Amino acid sequence: MVALASSAMKAALAGGTVGLAFMRIRASKGYNPEQFGFVRPPALWTLGFVATYLAWMLASDAVIHWRGPWDFGPWKQAPLLASALRVLAVCILGPTAEELIFRSLFFNWLSKRLPMLIVVGTTAVSWAFLHYTYSWSVIAIIVVDGILLGLARWKTGSVVPPILMHAAYNFYAIW
Repeated sequence: MVALASSAMKAALAGGTVGLAFMRIRASKGYNPEQFGFVRPPALWTLGFVATYLAWMLASDAVIHWRGPWDFGPWKQAPLLASALRVLAVCILGPTAEELIFRSLFFNWLSKRLPMLIVVGTTAVSWAFLHYTYSWSVIAIIVVDGILLGLARWKTGSVVPPILMHAAYNFYAIW
């Protein structure tokens, strides 16, 4: 019961954040979907960024073992609905919320004021510090993650590749 309530709360918070981010983006003065990365990304660039990100994810885990051992025990003990809600929260809604905030809203705001490489770096570091409860070595990896996510957003002009990349990473990390 606790697992179900916890997973439901995480999904509700992440879903609410996605909704609030969309509302804030839509309320922006002179709203233009393209500025916020709401465009179809080029398929080859997207595949290239996703493949690079997955390679980075596996390599960084092989070096410092940030993921830890595979442990399916909690999944087996939790009700199916709790597990489904956890995957929804951590692998779909959470990454979507974070990417809408950092690689859509914040990225757009900064890109009007700073050179693009500074925008990529600033959003990466800001996003990494959102994960302050992790060790410094993992935060350093998350900074690199953020740089890759920002480069994908910049080079494709779309927020879709960073969302896909982030979702894949979380799907690997959650088990």
